[in-house]
Amino acid sequence: MTSPPKGTDYLKSLGSIRERCQQVFNLTVDQDQLEFWSVDQSTLPSIVDFCSYLISRDYGANYQSIPPHGRWRHFLANERDRISPLLEQWSADSSVDPVETGRRLVDLFVVAVLMDAGAGDEWKFVEPLEESCSTSANANESLEQGIGRSEGLAVGTLHAFKQGIFSSDPKHPHQVDPTALSSLTPSKVAEFMQSKAGNQMVGLEGRSNLLQKLGCLLSSGSKYFPAQEPNSQSRPGNLIDYILTHPDVHPLPRAVMRGEISMSIDVLWEVIIDEKDGLGSIWPKEGRQPIGGKFIGDVWTCEALNRVTKDGGHVPFHKLSQWLTYSLIEVLEKTLKWVITGSEKMTGLPEYRNGGLLIDFQYIQPKPMAFIKSLGLPEADSSSFSLMDTLPPLAASHPAIVEWRALTVIALDRIKDSINEKLELVGSAQALSLPQVLEAATWKGGREIARIKRAQDGSSAGPPIKVISDGTVF
Repeated sequence: MTSPPKGTDYLKSLGSIRERCQQVFNLTVDQDQLEFWSVDQSTLPSIVDFCSYLISRDYGANYQSIPPHGRWRHFLANERDRISPLLEQWSADSSVDPVETGRRLVDLFVVAVLMDAGAGDEWKFVEPLEESCSTSANANESLEQGIGRSEGLAVGTLHAFKQGIFSSDPKHPHQVDPTALSSLTPSKVAEFMQSKAGNQMVGLEGRSNLLQKLGCLLSSGSKYFPAQEPNSQSRPGNLIDYILTHPDVHPLPRAVMRGEISMSIDVLWEVIIDEKDGLGSIWPKEGRQPIGGKFIGDVWTCEALNRVTKDGGHVPFHKLSQWLTYSLIEVLEKTLKWVITGSEKMTGLPEYRNGGLLIDFQYIQPKPMAFIKSLGLPEADSSSFSLMDTLPPLAASHPAIVEWRALTVIALDRIKDSINEKLELVGSAQALSLPQVLEAATWKGGREIARIKRAQDGSSAGPPIKVISDGTVF
């Protein structure tokens, strides 16, 4: 059956992500038509048991205390709250109102998310111990050893933000502006993120390019980032000013002295996904496939899907865009008390922790001969999971990675539903949302099962399949 090609407007929409991933998932469930993977549904209960154990271990039955998945968590690494002191500092400044506080946090979170792609197994950020910081002996030991992966990237970015690295105005260090962003070469990023021989961060050039492109966007006069004053520079946080004037944004039906509003997730998503004037314009074109003459980011071709649908087989993931959206939702809700509707359209994030959990529990199983044929590997050992140890890193465009990510999106929905059933939360006020499950169960579970299976010294370990990272996808 031939379907018309899916247009770019559709593939940029939140709804397209789950819909297209479901079509890929159906191929393996119905007739095992995927090229590189099969799904073993019988292993789902084991994943649910493991995830439920993690929830019980970390939160007990206090399910409402589980925070949503977002960048905010990573600023709390080693049980140290690094955001509250900033908020207290700004609150004590009479020139900083709640909206400006929101702008500053959006500034920080945007660059922190753009910095948040796989850093590699080697890299760690050693946090300077501030005089005002009271820490335990365990925390001091963690500081000396450094903080790796997503938490390390967040903490390193926060310290750069506090030092004014992202601002060109010494009088206002806690902001992000295009003049400062334009100067952030790979060597400068390496310097403030402590990347060097023996502590090498992967994807430095990709991160630098993203930050510089963000600077170009902010200098372009984009409607989404209106500068506060005629001669001032635009900032990521000015998206708040755009939203406040959006025709589809409305005051809540109660006292609105603090500017509290209700807005659809689609308003924020437009700012983030628009490939011309929004944050979608900063994603690289190299290695991406143009669709309808446009480059729209984290969208890839699934050949197995195209063989069935004949519609191009394009599958959108928009992982970093969704990660940014999840993170900004929390900022806007906490600092401005905004109510954001429709966030259920968003999906689980198809990245290596969530997806790695599924491979490590053998829910998603490789088809050895497909990998051997695709990569020209010897057939000496074609057993499924022995093969995984010998695979070279694969590009995000490789059909095996596209299939794996699509399966991950749908599996996360099923895991969320099954956890709620197991914990008898279905239909209750405590029923876990997808962002809560991502935070307390699947993302954490992917990291913990990786440590169990592959860590050599008890430290964090990489995923069961390696992906080439340029700092702009994973």
